[in-house]
Amino acid sequence: MMAAGALAAFCAGAETGFLSLSRGRVLHLAREGSKTAKILSSALAELPRTMTSLLIGNNLAAVTFSSASAALCARLFPGSAVAKALWSFAAALVMLYLCEFLPKLLCSARPLHRMLPASRFYKVFNSIFGPAGGLMTRLISLFLPRAAPRDKVTMADLLRILEDRKDGVRLTDFESALISRILVLRNKGRSVTSEELFRVIDDDEEG
Repeated sequence: MMAAGALAAFCAGAETGFLSLSRGRVLHLAREGSKTAKILSSALAELPRTMTSLLIGNNLAAVTFSSASAALCARLFPGSAVAKALWSFAAALVMLYLCEFLPKLLCSARPLHRMLPASRFYKVFNSIFGPAGGLMTRLISLFLPRAAPRDKVTMADLLRILEDRKDGVRLTDFESALISRILVLRNKGRSVTSEELFRVIDDDEEG
């Protein structure tokens, strides 16, 4: 029962964590050689499959927890309806708070800080539930229209990289200047050309 609860908590937290992660931060750390960031980057590259696998794992864990809890309650309190009702209430409270609300809250607060250590466990989890998630994703895609493609790194991602470096993102002054230049060009509605970016290189050399 404890194992099922722990699995449900992991799936709930990982679901929120992956949705809250900055692709730009993960990509930056992966390019620096972080193995855990590479695992997260691979999962983000197939986000629909990742989410489906986590939902499958979460549902299976919740059903297993409920079944084990009911069986244990029947063994401990065979003839007390009040005790069974209190046990059911306590089990539901544990599932909702410890296995759903708290993991989601923790992973939404500092997603990269939480998800990097958990990435190795996700790799094992994905090897078990990944095939089922891939199959379900393909079945769902047969009935739903494909979403329009979008940029992997958005302006919001670039802003997060510049504004918040608490989660291990390390940028040089040149990289910060380059990202700032891209943001300025996009805000002005101008295209990001190589000539415009070379100005940052020239300014850096002059400085």
